[in-house]
Amino acid sequence: MGIGRIKKLLIVATILLGVFSFTGCDATMQSADVASRKLSAVSITDKSPANSKATKTFTATVNLYQDYESVVTKHMGNGDHYKTLEENLYSYQYGPYGGPIVSDWPLLNGKNVIMSNETNYTLDPVTGEISGKNRSVINIVDDNGAVVLSLNAKGPLDGTLFGAAIDMKLVSKGSKSSDVKVSGKVNGVFSWMGINYETGEITQILPNGTFTLSGTYK
Repeated sequence: MGIGRIKKLLIVATILLGVFSFTGCDATMQSADVASRKLSAVSITDKSPANSKATKTFTATVNLYQDYESVVTKHMGNGDHYKTLEENLYSYQYGPYGGPIVSDWPLLNGKNVIMSNETNYTLDPVTGEISGKNRSVINIVDDNGAVVLSLNAKGPLDGTLFGAAIDMKLVSKGSKSSDVKVSGKVNGVFSWMGINYETGEITQILPNGTFTLSGTYK
């Protein structure tokens, strides 16, 4: 075999080796690209919001008034010590009082409240000072009156009949209507009497107060 032919064969072999090397490199790159895309897909899937039960915060405000004609109070036989055995508050619109809940939580927003209280308190008949402890069941109801959420609340109240601050801890009450878990607090000022600031005279008002509910749910 001549030297010229050997050189030609070497050139062909070199070209073929380059082609095979490039093909192998391209296949490896394609394989790596496919693997990368698969990893990206997995990564995107992992980042998707799969957990719909994540804890969220909420706030809500509502004005409640007392059905004072149905209040049942027991004197505890010790000075000015009393216990309210039955008392109901409502948010259904009644003249300037009440109104639906305003909230950033859709479950509460636009709904109404029926709140039942049991209050253990002392009341000074001269000064109107009142203090004690309150336990409540707060039912959130829809337009048909169906309970969509039930809450338990308890805590102190302190002030006077012209305005007593209420500060209660709030937790969800187990019910068939909802499995939502709630914890937080409810604060507000409730008044049973008013003052005419032009005459300084005590005036009769519908007992009412505005409450703020806040906390978390999941």
